[in-house]
Amino acid sequence: MKSKILILILALCVVAGASAKSRGVKFRSLDVKEFARYIERGDVVLVDVRTSEEFDAGHITGVDRNLDVRSATFFKDYQSLPKDKRIAVYCKGGGRSKQVAGVLAGNGYKVVELSVGYDGWVKAGGATEK
Repeated sequence: MKSKILILILALCVVAGASAKSRGVKFRSLDVKEFARYIERGDVVLVDVRTSEEFDAGHITGVDRNLDVRSATFFKDYQSLPKDKRIAVYCKGGGRSKQVAGVLAGNGYKVVELSVGYDGWVKAGGATEK
């Protein structure tokens, strides 16, 4: 049952992201260097959209929120993000963060995402913590 709910949530994210793109809603995909510069700004909320297990194993230093896109409460949880700040999202490899960025942008958030995800960040020597 839990896997069916997760599949439904991911399908909704894909549809919402595709719908946002078709409406011309935009977000930027940044490489590691651009993302690092972006999150160094003081007006950015850094959001990890991986599972809590992935988050606990290690995350980008300074992350503000862990919002698991696979959680049954994701669509309620993301609404607590401030719309007056820029949102920077990342996941493990870039797939989930692109979906989330589409959902957020489609709902009025100013958002960027890390194109290579946490794995690319680590490979490039980005700062991490547990």
